[in-house]
Amino acid sequence: MALGGTTTEYDRKFGFPVVTHINQTDEEQAILEHNAHVEALETLTTDLRNCLEHATDEKYKRFLAVKIDCTNQRLEQLRTEKSEWN
Repeated sequence: MALGGTTTEYDRKFGFPVVTHINQTDEEQAILEHNAHVEALETLTTDLRNCLEHATDEKYKRFLAVKIDCTNQRLEQLRTEKSEWN
């Protein structure tokens, strides 16, 4: 089973927050962008895990496991950054 996108494609697809109102402050915009980035990485992780479940090639499984680990590390980093804002 092939993965349907790269990290950059996921960021591009999910990285743009929905505009709730025109006059957002810079802080509100930053929070929306941060949340969109987290959501994109969570979606990527889910897709990678689905691919891993159906993969048969050991080399590809190792590749997916590394990608999942890197994505999880980035998610943890983003969550840590968010907790520092509060």
